[in-house]
Amino acid sequence: MDVGMYQAVRGFHQQRQRFETIANNLANAGTVGFKKDVFSIDEGHRERTRVDLSPGGTRHTNNPLDLALEGEGFFEVETAFGRRFTRNGNFSLNAQGVLVNQNGDPVLGERGRITLEGDDIRIDASGEVVVNGESVDRLSVVAFDNVDALRKEGLNRYTYNEEQGQILRAPEEVRVQQGYLEQSNVIVVEEMVRMVEALRAYESFQKVLQSLDEANLKSINEVGKLQA
Repeated sequence: MDVGMYQAVRGFHQQRQRFETIANNLANAGTVGFKKDVFSIDEGHRERTRVDLSPGGTRHTNNPLDLALEGEGFFEVETAFGRRFTRNGNFSLNAQGVLVNQNGDPVLGERGRITLEGDDIRIDASGEVVVNGESVDRLSVVAFDNVDALRKEGLNRYTYNEEQGQILRAPEEVRVQQGYLEQSNVIVVEEMVRMVEALRAYESFQKVLQSLDEANLKSINEVGKLQA
């Protein structure tokens, strides 16, 4: 493959990856706590996708089990695969009275799973859980000293490679808001503009590839006639 063809193929695939990243962002524009992905190409023409952890807006729900985080930090949940982290605070109680997320994963406190038995549930800015006037636990809210070690797993959950950085518990910069949900940080209009740009670049590389392919085919045919 000649240099021109190689660069065109690479650019074609990069723009397709960029388009797919943007499409996924738009598909999750209404997902609670979703953080958009940003696709970029560095000076060495290497692709990189990073998570934009900037905050989304909040929506008041008046549901005492809906929680939003103001500032850096993640809720900690227990899954079949180990601890995971999420910004989605759309919680509820399961049949056993355990606080869980939408996937049924138990939400963790400083003492482990949080069981709530009572009608008057209050959660203050520090994450302390009080039921009928009695302190039950404090939400495990964590931050990370190396956000690049965070990886999306799906289901609005993140994993963290502890070999690349420490987990910081109870970060001072975070506040829990009861009765609120954090919205996605996807700005639809901006993503639509980026999608159009990516689509145009994708089509341009596609045309270049077609032109190079036609030129190569023509050269092969002409060489064949000369040899004949």
